[in-house]
Amino acid sequence: MNSFVLPVLIDLLAEQGISKTRLLENTDLEGFDLSKAQLFNAAQADEICGKAIALSGDRLLGIKLGTKLDMVSLGILGYALMTSATVDDVLKLLVRYKRALLPSMRIELISGDGSVELRSAAPHLPQVLEQFYKEALYAGLVTNLNLLTDNHGASAILELDYGEPEDRGLYESVFGVNIRFNSNRCGLTFDAESLAVAISTSDPVAQDVFRRECDRILANDNYSGAVSERVVQLLLLSRSEFPTAAVMAQQMHMSESTLQRRLAKEGTRFQPLLDQVRYRLALEYLQGTDLSASEIAALLGFNNSANFRRSFKRWSGTTPLKIRLVRQRVTVD
Repeated sequence: MNSFVLPVLIDLLAEQGISKTRLLENTDLEGFDLSKAQLFNAAQADEICGKAIALSGDRLLGIKLGTKLDMVSLGILGYALMTSATVDDVLKLLVRYKRALLPSMRIELISGDGSVELRSAAPHLPQVLEQFYKEALYAGLVTNLNLLTDNHGASAILELDYGEPEDRGLYESVFGVNIRFNSNRCGLTFDAESLAVAISTSDPVAQDVFRRECDRILANDNYSGAVSERVVQLLLLSRSEFPTAAVMAQQMHMSESTLQRRLAKEGTRFQPLLDQVRYRLALEYLQGTDLSASEIAALLGFNNSANFRRSFKRWSGTTPLKIRLVRQRVTVD
């Protein structure tokens, strides 16, 4: 996560009477120099954002943070986004440099029939932290696209995989009325017309410079996510025959201790990555097939369906049955 985000979060908490000292004390960022630009790894970002949520008790903190983040506050990455040619280019660049923004999140673009969905997930995180990250991402993106396109580029449908709040006011003020709660996925969908909208600050020459600098910064192994992303790729390829950490290390031509050390530098561990892949595949099976719970459990390496259901509830906060019922209702509709 870009360190430029931290002062914005601190200011938000100050409005609630929560001091910078209280937020940072007993964390890895205690004594951090706010004038120093750097990237936080996933563990640091999760620790400080998780503490901010706990101290504030504010369910809407993620949206509030997103609306306060302008492109300039993101440093070089912000300038790279600002100089993109179209909304579509902004989305692609956002995914390319996702590790600098939300190192704990999986962010991807899913192409549909004349549309593109920006989808995000972090099933290995506590639900409140995952929701915070999602809402900060979507609110920040929509708010800045409005600014960069003179209010012509944020025509998107927001789908959220959790329940509707008592007060939708802030959601609608940021995203408009096209919001679907209790969806079977989480993402922002842009139609072809929105994707083609030009960015008012586009500058291809400057963007080339900014992108090269972003690539240079992210080449630092502490933050690039290269190892964890490769682990996820190999786990997805393995499907039902998931390797152990030791076997994975052999496949990647390193010792297990080296693998674990490099994952730790990226703020993660092997087991959360395995859980992330299992959850992703479980959703694919539940939403795209008629396989039974016991069959899906076997495909995901569980010895029985009860263990699968318990793990799925821990990952998602809901049950496989409810996910499948949502799919069936959507199909009927």
